[in-house]
Amino acid sequence: MAASENNDDLQSALRLNAELIETVERLQKANEQLREELNLYRSKLFGRSSERHVEDDSQLHLFDLGVQQAENDDVEDGEAIRPRRRRRKKKSEKLPDHLKRKVIEADVPAEQRSCLCCGEEMPIVGTDISNRLDFIPAEFFVWEIHRHKRACCKCKESIAQVPAGEEPCGLTTPIPGSDYGFGVYTQLIVNKFADHLPLYRGEDIFARAGMLIPRNTQFGMLANIAALADVLVELMKSRIVSGDVLGVDDTSVRLQDISLPGKMRTARFWLYRGGEDHPYNVFDFTESRGRDGPAKFLRDFHGHAVVDAYGVNDGVYLGAQDQIFAACCNAHARRKFVEARPNDPVAAARALAFYRGLYKVEDRVREASAADRLELRQNESVPIMNDLHDWLLQMNGDRRVLPKSSIGKAVRYALNQWDELSVFLGDGAIPIDNNATENELRRLTIGRKNWLFVGSNRGGRVAATMYSLVSSAARHHLDVWDYVDDCLRQLASGSTDYERLLPDVWRKEHPESIRPYRDAEQKTRRLTTQQRRVRRREARVA
Repeated sequence: MAASENNDDLQSALRLNAELIETVERLQKANEQLREELNLYRSKLFGRSSERHVEDDSQLHLFDLGVQQAENDDVEDGEAIRPRRRRRKKKSEKLPDHLKRKVIEADVPAEQRSCLCCGEEMPIVGTDISNRLDFIPAEFFVWEIHRHKRACCKCKESIAQVPAGEEPCGLTTPIPGSDYGFGVYTQLIVNKFADHLPLYRGEDIFARAGMLIPRNTQFGMLANIAALADVLVELMKSRIVSGDVLGVDDTSVRLQDISLPGKMRTARFWLYRGGEDHPYNVFDFTESRGRDGPAKFLRDFHGHAVVDAYGVNDGVYLGAQDQIFAACCNAHARRKFVEARPNDPVAAARALAFYRGLYKVEDRVREASAADRLELRQNESVPIMNDLHDWLLQMNGDRRVLPKSSIGKAVRYALNQWDELSVFLGDGAIPIDNNATENELRRLTIGRKNWLFVGSNRGGRVAATMYSLVSSAARHHLDVWDYVDDCLRQLASGSTDYERLLPDVWRKEHPESIRPYRDAEQKTRRLTTQQRRVRRREARVA
């Protein structure tokens, strides 16, 4: 009897011990997961925002990528090989010829103009010219229109005068009856949507220039202009959805709820970025992240939408399986491994090495045609993607990789979206990622940090129209002020030749309004990247 009781006690103790071990293991896994999440949040708050990853060339051989060797950046931050850089000679910046010159004559004092030897006055034999850039704050001016009246002073029977509604010398306003000219409207748009200034700051800027324009007046002006420009934005939209490829992304914004004073709710701005054949950016505003807005916008679109893997985006194209096909963003998949790097550096480095090989191919085909891009992808990117897929399957089957760990989540994310992540391999017109759309959406997020919220649904729609104009102009490196001003003048004059106002067409007719320094910046950035890679190879050989 006693032995039986002792045996029961032993069995109970063993079961309790097993339960405790299981509990400890579960808590350890949960603790590890929480630590990973904490490290991720700390990294996002205090770490570098750059996702740049540096790899060892030998990794690419170990992973059998079948691509050209990548340059060695070293795996630890701060340990990268830094070849000695030559000091560049300081260059004096040449001031543009188109700037207005104000000449100041600096001559020798009168008492020093006589020759010390013969006493004759010395003529000017040369002039040294130096330039100094200065700035005059913007200022308002008033068009004072004098409408003359004429009458016969002899018989006093005839009288003639310019009609009150007729604008002389082509002087018109964007909105009939408005007291403000095109320059004021254009500057208001540039302040708000190109320079990201809230209306109250614009109010201060205008006041410093000599004229106070209240915020409510500014919004009314923007709303009227948006109604005028809607037809041009609709044309851009129709061109985008007529293409085969577009990028889609969205961001949240706080919307003031008029029905509940002081309360805010979440609305969305969507960006639809046209492909190379239809290079326009069109914004849309919706009160939620539901599929109704994108489904309406993409109703006539047949092709591939480059998106992230968020469920609502899935709903956009899954709701039209024979019409819209998804091409998922590889930058999102890569980002998951960047986030996993602090907790599992070896596995993350291996995944990032695959992506490094893919993006090296993309760098080489950036300026190529779609056909040439497709050919190189088939030859070099397909083997890399196949190796990456094999490695992901291997990692997914490894019991040591916890499903809820950051590396486990990254692996499952890539596998779940694999078909969509691989779409770019079969079409040279489809980008490898949606970075171009994300980067352009930052224009709005920068503004959001300043103006904080949208005051109404109408305000959101007005902002979407204005951002579409400004963003599309910036995409073509146009002077936003020149482009918007001319568009307003053409639209207000009743012109229906909207084709000429599309930014890519307008650019050809107005080369003087192209900002060449933006093109130069892109070329310099690419050249710098190439030179950095060459220096690394040279340093490694040495």
